[in-house]
Amino acid sequence: MMNRPLQRFALAAALVAVSGHCFAQFGGGGGRRGTRPDSTTSPRTGDGLSTPATAAGKIRDKLYDLRVQLMITPEQSQLWDRFSDAVWDMASRAGMTAAAPPDDLTAVQFAQQRAMQAQDRARRTQAVSDALSKLYEAMTPEQRHTADQNLPAVIP
Repeated sequence: MMNRPLQRFALAAALVAVSGHCFAQFGGGGGRRGTRPDSTTSPRTGDGLSTPATAAGKIRDKLYDLRVQLMITPEQSQLWDRFSDAVWDMASRAGMTAAAPPDDLTAVQFAQQRAMQAQDRARRTQAVSDALSKLYEAMTPEQRHTADQNLPAVIP
């Protein structure tokens, strides 16, 4: 059974070697240097360091780390890409739904705006769910176990 860890290492190395598309998609991976392992508990979130760009970077890093943990195979890559694109789409819209000041809207317009935002979020959440369901079907039991433990933290 000493061969099993070696096989996993070889598979992980092969995944890294063939994941150029993912690597490029997530900005070349350079954003990981110098980051703290758990920057979500930073007490400095109110000092301007937590911006949409840093939030996007955290999601990018989580998606990349999870892809490596799951050891996504070349056969699963297209399903992973659909899932990560759906997560990325959902996350990229999170900070863009700020409502206009109430002075600029009537109460009815404000309520309609909120309803449209909720519908848009529901559509994006459904897209993440659908993509994840297809990916999950293609996973091995070990990958599913890893996904069950780690995926909820990635979905915005």
